[in-house]
Amino acid sequence: MSILTLNNVHKNFGETPIIRGVNLSIEEGERHAIIGPNGAGKSTLFHLISGKYPVTEGTISLRGHAIQNLPPFEIARRGLARSFQVTNIFSRLSVFENIRAGLLWKMGYGYSFWNLLGRQHDLNTAAHSILDQIGLSQRADYPAGELAYAQQRALELGIAIASGAEVILLDEPVAGMSHSEAENAVALIRRVTEGKTLIMVEHDMSIVFGIADRISVLVYGELIACDTPSNIRSSEKVQEAYLGTVTADE
Repeated sequence: MSILTLNNVHKNFGETPIIRGVNLSIEEGERHAIIGPNGAGKSTLFHLISGKYPVTEGTISLRGHAIQNLPPFEIARRGLARSFQVTNIFSRLSVFENIRAGLLWKMGYGYSFWNLLGRQHDLNTAAHSILDQIGLSQRADYPAGELAYAQQRALELGIAIASGAEVILLDEPVAGMSHSEAENAVALIRRVTEGKTLIMVEHDMSIVFGIADRISVLVYGELIACDTPSNIRSSEKVQEAYLGTVTADE
């Protein structure tokens, strides 16, 4: 069953087309990677799905309900969360407070000025549980801005999980990490997104081919292929457009 569907999605900036009629259907529980060369429109596509940019033409549906052009907070409340290329956390709040903030709406607190959060046992217990999942329990009281880079990325993922989102979008989740940090990050992503739908943009092909059930290839704003990792790897069309074709002379 499709959980996220893009139908003839276009995005223009002025007269310049960036996304050119993308059609894509993501199945519930699928791990889906979007790859493509720099400037292909991958992050722009994420911005359209998550509501940062308005759609010029076409529809985006989450569980059959149109979400294109809704504000990002409304899309998040409908069950879709994302990370960004640049870490997006509350750097002056503690690690624990970041996670707790992510839980507020999901757990029914909303805009309340009379509930003292420190006394909300269920809320605080849930926050500590997520800290355990992402391996940051020992850093709960640290200012989030003082965490190491890989830990900040883990915290950002924890905030997304805290929101209760069923669909998680990750934009280059291991960019800037060492090999060992990237391995740990991939293991964490696998663990905390179990049973959820994962869509990610990533340039590290070893990670893409190792984690994705299906891969979509975006080139100049158009999807040129969408298939299993093995078929994408062997596709001459993909090799020519993105992965690079090795000639006999080389």
